[in-house]
Amino acid sequence: MSSKKLCKVTAQDSAELTEAYAKLSEVYMRMANSLSGKRTPAVRDPNKPKRPMTGYLIFLQDKFQELKRQHPDKAPKDIMTMGAEAWKNMDEDKRRPFMIQAEALQTKYHGDMAEYESKQGSADHAPVVEEEVAPTKKAKKMTPVSEQPSTGKTKEKKNKSIPTEASDTAAAVPKKKKKSRDAKPSSE
Repeated sequence: MSSKKLCKVTAQDSAELTEAYAKLSEVYMRMANSLSGKRTPAVRDPNKPKRPMTGYLIFLQDKFQELKRQHPDKAPKDIMTMGAEAWKNMDEDKRRPFMIQAEALQTKYHGDMAEYESKQGSADHAPVVEEEVAPTKKAKKMTPVSEQPSTGKTKEKKNKSIPTEASDTAAAVPKKKKKSRDAKPSSE
């Protein structure tokens, strides 16, 4: 038997190997996600201003709590539907305060964005941070019928008027009625 010498790994070598492993595993995960059709998490600058709410959203924010108190037994989805219906039936004069509030938020947002974009070139802004994406329900994967494994059973609709393939020609011919035993033979 041959004896192998084990070499000692220094702390610096260990750190370099750990860093290289982290980079490789990140690249591997990105490639695996792109091949499986999953999207990579969105990268967002935490200093970038958020978009302002619209008049409709401001209205719903105010109205939601009121509707929740009036209808405690309703699901949030139903309450939102009621709020949407109230907005739809509201005339322009009653909508105006919410729209004015939304315009004020919009002008503030544009000012903040101009300031943010002017800082983009300078070194005072924070580095880009990846957001953590909360796990969501796994969506059912849709595979084309041609790629699905055959179970032996067919669930095709049979079109009796127009045959589409050679195998459907038998299905396209109308079946003859079976004679009952009690029926008298016809004399020809």
